[in-house]
Amino acid sequence: MTKTMKQVSLTSFGSIESLQVVEQPVPSPGKGQLLVRVIAAGVNYSDLLRRRNTYFMPTPLPYVLGAEAVGEVVALGDGVGEPYQTGSRVLAILPAGGGYAEYVVAEAAYCVPLPPHVDAAAATAIFVQGSTAHLMLHQLASDLHGKTVLIHAAAGGVGSLLVQLAKLAGARVIATASTEAKLQVARELGADLTINYTSGNWPSLLLAANDGEKVDLVLEMVGGKIYEQSFECLTIDGTMIVYGAASGEKGFIHSEAFVDGSFQILGFNLAHFIQYKTELWQQSLGAVIGLLAEGKVQVVSSSSYPLREVRQAHLDIENRLTTGKVVLIA
Repeated sequence: MTKTMKQVSLTSFGSIESLQVVEQPVPSPGKGQLLVRVIAAGVNYSDLLRRRNTYFMPTPLPYVLGAEAVGEVVALGDGVGEPYQTGSRVLAILPAGGGYAEYVVAEAAYCVPLPPHVDAAAATAIFVQGSTAHLMLHQLASDLHGKTVLIHAAAGGVGSLLVQLAKLAGARVIATASTEAKLQVARELGADLTINYTSGNWPSLLLAANDGEKVDLVLEMVGGKIYEQSFECLTIDGTMIVYGAASGEKGFIHSEAFVDGSFQILGFNLAHFIQYKTELWQQSLGAVIGLLAEGKVQVVSSSSYPLREVRQAHLDIENRLTTGKVVLIA
């Protein structure tokens, strides 16, 4: 009798109703692959974009969301040897999706062995959130020692890691978030100053609290008015790195503003680093795993959701009810 598993299938684009928990046969690993029993699967904002069909890459239907999963190796495909063995734990990176399931087949070349003491749910943040934060700070940004960095959505999956990594790099960190509870998370992670960006005059509040001093670097993923207002906080010759627009709103700044302030703006897309700058991405991935294993950074985990409650997980992210990394427990 064929063994079956539960899997979340995206059957159409749109609301959370398009996510269906279905029964599927447990797959078998092919050459160079591992069969992994999923312990925890990461939920990323890009999953919501794929569900809505607004992701920058096309999403074929039906589709299984989930770009990363942590689990136990239960079978090895031909040609797979050390360091992989049955019973060992790995972080499986899934460029074609598949993490929202009880089992997943992953390419061994895209799996990372995990130290035994690294928490499974925390490890799901290494791939997307961890490498995104590390690459932006250590490849796109210049030396941060002594600089002031403004981090938006600082209690989120990427933002919470940015706060910690920026502090480790010697920066002064100003963190924003939408609620007092989230600001408290940022303070506990080391933020020097926190501002609620739902206040319409938050740039004025920031400047007043920071003795009138503007910031050297802004890390922005909210979009819309927050993006526009961020330039009010940026010092001459300052830099903004944009890595998303979670609000779904477009921001507009006249080109003269860049000339007047000698600003520079950089865009970041993790998929492009993986594809075109693979070695740099792998180095960042290894660095984050090391920092996590050494206890120098921590992953702020929101409530975990059983696989069957995937719709609620998406809904809570949309309603800004989560902090840190969101995971599905298979």
